[in-house]
Amino acid sequence: MYSPIPIPKHSPWVTQVLVIRALLKREMSTRFGEYRLGFFWMLFEPLLGVLVIGVLIGTLAERTVPEIPYPFFLLNGMLLMRLLTGPMNMGINAIGSNTGLLVYPAVRPLDTFIARFLFELLTTLFSYTLFCILGMFFGIFVSLGHLEIVLACHFLTWCIGCGLGLIFGVASAHFNEVDKVVMILQRPLLFISAVLFPISAASSSVQQILLYNPLVHTIELSRNALFPYYNPGEATLVYPATVAIVVLSVGLTLFHGNRNFLSQR
Repeated sequence: MYSPIPIPKHSPWVTQVLVIRALLKREMSTRFGEYRLGFFWMLFEPLLGVLVIGVLIGTLAERTVPEIPYPFFLLNGMLLMRLLTGPMNMGINAIGSNTGLLVYPAVRPLDTFIARFLFELLTTLFSYTLFCILGMFFGIFVSLGHLEIVLACHFLTWCIGCGLGLIFGVASAHFNEVDKVVMILQRPLLFISAVLFPISAASSSVQQILLYNPLVHTIELSRNALFPYYNPGEATLVYPATVAIVVLSVGLTLFHGNRNFLSQR
């Protein structure tokens, strides 16, 4: 006679961690296996953007940011912007891409969001760290005295992206047109988030308008942390932290109110 195979029992917290880890591995295999370059495309994508933009406006923009090599200036802004738009876009399809897995009792709708949000955070932090190391290798002076500011900027930007991802993820479950609306809304971010030019290059009246965008604060402060001579203007961590708390609270509230609807889809 065959003895039954023992099935390990875990606490709900351990079970959720195991589920999120499995979803994260699935997300990595799906994203990196989608293209032949796979993992390397994650690094090439921002570099290609820097190359194209650098050719178009690099000579003009270098005059406004003499404290930072413009390619690194641009990479910093583009990676932080991706840390905002990545979770936001991934949250829209989090439920739809994992509908088949929600039939398992251990898999909850929130787990799919968390796994996708963590994937964007880990891949962006890896790219950012690698580019900083390469910059120092090629002789670019990068200050490491304020890494806590850099981490805070990344974390707050990611939290805002996660909150928006939850909001638009719940909205997309009710309205199919949400992804198209979000795509249109995020197009101006490249021009209103101090990605291409420093905020100090704008007039004082324009600066006051741009400072309503929390991404401007985190991008400018992260540049100032790595290059102390860079002028971040009136950027502060208080404003993006407040926005992150509000957006996450709204996102979690909407998700909690629609959790049964999401699980029954």
